[in-house]
Amino acid sequence: MICLKRNSADTNYLGAVLLKSTVSSRLYYPHIASDAMWWTGIAAYNPSDSFSGLTITGFRSDGLEVSSETVLLGSREKYIGTARSLDFTSDTAWLRIESEQGITGLELFGTADGKQLAGYTCTGISSRDGIFAKTETPNRTGIAFVNTEGSPATVTLTAYDDDGRRIASETIGLLPHERIADMAESIFTQDIRDATYIAYSSDKEVAGFHLNNSSDNMMLDGLPGM
Repeated sequence: MICLKRNSADTNYLGAVLLKSTVSSRLYYPHIASDAMWWTGIAAYNPSDSFSGLTITGFRSDGLEVSSETVLLGSREKYIGTARSLDFTSDTAWLRIESEQGITGLELFGTADGKQLAGYTCTGISSRDGIFAKTETPNRTGIAFVNTEGSPATVTLTAYDDDGRRIASETIGLLPHERIADMAESIFTQDIRDATYIAYSSDKEVAGFHLNNSSDNMMLDGLPGM
C-alpha cells in the first residue's frame, strides 16, 4: 500500500492506494471530476528500462471520443497531473491510456476544502464481473463504471447484505464506451438501504470503482471493482 499526502498553505490531504505487482498495456480512469468542489488526479508510471509511447483518449459520458494525444514516457518516468493542469476538455467524463509497454497507474479524487482524499489503482480493473465491496447508505456511496468495448453492453447489478441475502437487482444497458456515474441508491429502482455490497456481471468488459463518503464529510475511501 502507498500512502498519499498533499499539502498546501491551508489544506492537508491523506489517503492510501493498494499497490499491485502487475502492469498493463491499457489503463482505465472511469470518472473525471473537475469543478468547484472536486479535483481529479491522474498518474501513470513506466517501470521498464525503455521509452514507451502513451495514447491518452478522453470520452464523454455518452461514449463519444472527445480528445486523443500521444505522450512519450521515458524509463521509470511518470505522467502525472490533475484534470485541470493536464488541460482535459470540459466534457471529458473518463480516460483510457494505452501503452506500447506494460505500465501502472492510479487515480485520485479530492475535495477543494482540503477535507477528503481517496484513490485506487487503475491497473487490471476491467472485467465482465466483479464486486463493489463496500457500500454506505443513505447516499454515501457513489459508483462509476464504463463500457470499455466498442459495442453495447448489458450489465446486471445485484445488491446483497452481510449475510449474502439478495436485496435488489437492476439491469442496465451501456452504449459503446458509455459511462454511468451516480449514487448507488439512484442506480437501483428498489430500496437498497440494507445492502452492504454490490456485485455486477456484464456481457462486455467494464471498468469501475466506488467512493464511500463519511456522514461528517471528513473521510473518503475509494475502491475499484474487485
